Amino acid sequence: MVYLYYKEYLILIIKMKIIKIKNFYIYIFQCWIILINIFYFKVEENFSLNRTAGSKLRISKKDKQHIILTLEQKEALIGIMLGDGFIERRKPTWTARLCIEQAYPEKKDYMFSLYELYKPLITNEPKVIIRKADKRTNKIYKSLAFKTISLNCLNEYHNLFYKNKKKIVPYNIHELLTARGLAYWIMDDGSKSTWNQTILHTRAFTKEEVILLQNALKINFKLNSRIEEKTKNQWVIYIQARQEIPLIDIVKPYMHISMFYKVYE
Repeated sequence: MVYLYYKEYLILIIKMKIIKIKNFYIYIFQCWIILINIFYFKVEENFSLNRTAGSKLRISKKDKQHIILTLEQKEALIGIMLGDGFIERRKPTWTARLCIEQAYPEKKDYMFSLYELYKPLITNEPKVIIRKADKRTNKIYKSLAFKTISLNCLNEYHNLFYKNKKKIVPYNIHELLTARGLAYWIMDDGSKSTWNQTILHTRAFTKEEVILLQNALKINFKLNSRIEEKTKNQWVIYIQARQEIPLIDIVKPYMHISMFYKVYE
């Protein structure tokens, strides 16, 4: 590549009709300075591209066995799984992977904060998924999604949250749910009512499981709540505005700023 650049600049010098020797050496020097700069830039550019291309996570099967989640990742995962997150494990002998998907662009900032949290376990950046038009409204919905690599350490959480391929609430949820987990649960699948109550959408769980969650809120955070059947056999939790310890004080340190609107001040 150096030879090619040298040849190009030699032609340039000839075209410039440099005759005087004293000027010739000056131009040679200038051209080589330019050549070195261009060559250096090209090398830097290629290095950058190679580094980007090579940044895809490659972990051997042996190394995967030794990967463990950080405390922050573990606590957040409990809340995510109580929300819209799911863990994929196609066969009992296969390892599991975490899959996260949220509405786009509404939850873009929140999703990228999740991506940063689990980035060491992810091979690809989040992707926008465009759904088919809703038959009732003819509206096209988009979502943002990413998946972790398959890991042995996620098998434990698959066993906790799934029974006969259906998501469940672990019987010991009160031992698992922390303030950080509650924050991620709210960010993932919560909303705020017109009466400043935070709603946890637990429609996918049975009434008994929702009561388990309600008890965990009381035991762990002294939060009073009520459950309501929105449609047949679909229950949600309302966390009341007045509490001994305000909900915002419990979860705000762990919430992304874009999700503050889900919790009453």
